[in-house]
Amino acid sequence: MAFLPILGLLVAGLCPSVHGLPGGKLHPGVVTQEDQHHHAPVDNLRLAPVHADFAFSLYKHLALRNPNENVIFSPLSISIALAFLSLGARGTTRTEILKGLKFNPTDISEAEVHRSFQHLLCTLSQPSNSLQLSVGNALFIDERMRLLYNFRDDAEVLYASEAFSTAFRDPAAAKKLINDYVMEKTQGKIVDLVSNLDVGVVMVLVNYIYFKDK
Repeated sequence: MAFLPILGLLVAGLCPSVHGLPGGKLHPGVVTQEDQHHHAPVDNLRLAPVHADFAFSLYKHLALRNPNENVIFSPLSISIALAFLSLGARGTTRTEILKGLKFNPTDISEAEVHRSFQHLLCTLSQPSNSLQLSVGNALFIDERMRLLYNFRDDAEVLYASEAFSTAFRDPAAAKKLINDYVMEKTQGKIVDLVSNLDVGVVMVLVNYIYFKDK
């Protein structure tokens, strides 16, 4: 069986301003049991059906569009990218993104949603001798725009995301920057993710998953 790299990509327009999540932030990799108790993390068993509902709903949608083909995708890549995008959204846009992810605002708060993904990323990033698993996000934003500091901090803490100032006015340079980053993070398995960029692109959000096991 050939090795299959799976990577989720989301390209979107940038909101006029982005907001951070107030308080309750833990840095991935340094989450202790005391921290988790103090910050009252969400019940992951309660959220598991939500993630499953999104995955099967998306699978059904993709399968109906491709009835005679196999469908292989990473629902985790897509849900992480969309949740990350909601961190910088507001109003109806944010509500619709979270609704699309199958989160019910009456059952779980926005802060709990982001902490749940933080905990999930932290869990997946634990070292293992039996397999190689690397999950992360990157935000490539037009160099003429600026992110609010609280959003940048929350993106790093909650979604292990890096942010890169990108010269989208030079599509070739921007494409190379994104492709080189993805190639490095996937250990050379994905070498040409972006083949072209539209003139109006001002932001690219990338989620990558590198998985290798015996």
